[in-house]
Amino acid sequence: MDDSTFTISFPEHMASAKAKQCLDQLAESGAEVVPVEQGIFRVTCRKPKILAMVGWLLFHTYMAKTCVVVAVSGLAQNRASEYPKPSSG
Repeated sequence: MDDSTFTISFPEHMASAKAKQCLDQLAESGAEVVPVEQGIFRVTCRKPKILAMVGWLLFHTYMAKTCVVVAVSGLAQNRASEYPKPSSG
């Protein structure tokens, strides 16, 4: 699988601790999280399972109200319907 990325943006008024919590959770899922510029981060997924988890986190958890997906590449999609709840197995 080629790398798939989500570029996400946090509102300027967001507390840095809340953004850090989101970024840490994305990294813990196996994604690489790299700052692009102030409040904007690129989240790279190198495996389908990581892509599925990151998509779920971004579109179906508290992150959907915390950050905005502003761009995607590779197999990443900017639609919640593409990311059903991942199986725990």
